[in-house]
Amino acid sequence: MIKAVQYLPISREVEVLLADDSRHAWRVDNLEMVANVDGEIVALPTPTREQLIDVIPYGGGAYLYWPQIEQMFELDALLNGVYGRESWMTKLKRAVAA
Repeated sequence: MIKAVQYLPISREVEVLLADDSRHAWRVDNLEMVANVDGEIVALPTPTREQLIDVIPYGGGAYLYWPQIEQMFELDALLNGVYGRESWMTKLKRAVAA
């Protein structure tokens, strides 16, 4: 479970401190940030620094949540390398392989 979370603007990472005192970080640009607009999933514009700084643990520490942009990521998924839907993950894997 997440004990603390913060956004690191210089590296564009979100860092979490877990209950076991381990630290983990993910590049925000690798996280799929989307919205449901009239039943269609659309990518959000790149969030601002101010929006990303406002990140909190949610659901008893099981999630990261950015209230200003209504984005939530499950800790277990992030720890398992899942940053979005299957199509997003395929796109990320292609970018790494290139």
